Amino acid sequence: MVSGGEAPTGADAQHQRRLLLFESFARRKHEGYVKWAYSRLMAWDDAREAANVALFRIFGRWDTALASENLDAFCFKILKDAVIDVLRARDRRPLPVVALEETCRPVAGISRDEADQAALRLDVHQAIEKLPGRQRTCVFLRDILGSPISEIADITGLAASTVRSHLKAGRTALAAVLGEGRPAKGNP
Repeated sequence: MVSGGEAPTGADAQHQRRLLLFESFARRKHEGYVKWAYSRLMAWDDAREAANVALFRIFGRWDTALASENLDAFCFKILKDAVIDVLRARDRRPLPVVALEETCRPVAGISRDEADQAALRLDVHQAIEKLPGRQRTCVFLRDILGSPISEIADITGLAASTVRSHLKAGRTALAAVLGEGRPAKGNP
C-alpha cells in the first residue's frame, strides 16, 4: 500500500486499473442486465437479484472475462446462469401468461375494448415466449421494454446488425403466429 498520497505503482496500479475497469463495466451493464433478467423472471426484485449475483460472479472471474474473446458474450452467459439459479432457488419457472377464457366477463368498470386489449397483450407475450432464445431476447427488450438496439447489443454481446436480424426474424414469426399477413412494423 502506498502512503502519503503517492500514486500506486506496479501490481497495486494494475489491480487499481482492473477494479476501475470492472466498476465502469458494472455501472454500464447493470440496468440492461436487470431488464433482460426481468424478461425471463417477470419480477423486478428477482431480476435485480439475478443481475447483482451475475455481476458478483463476473467480478470473481474478471481476469478470465477480460481475457475472453468476447467480454460481453462471456458475461451474458454468466447472467443467464444467474437467472437459472434464481429460478431454481425460488423453485419456480417463469410466470406463465394465463390466457383469458372466452366466457370470462369483463370486470365491472372495464370496457370490452380494454378486456380485448388485455387478451391481445397476453397473446403477444405467449407468442414471444415461443420464439427462439435470441429472437425472444431481442424482441422483448426492444418491443416490450423499449430498449435501443445499441443497448440490446451491449447486453447480449451481439453486433447491432445481428440484433436487427433477430428482431426482423422474431417479428416475422410473431406476425405469422398472431395471424397478421405481414411482418410487424416498427422501428428496428
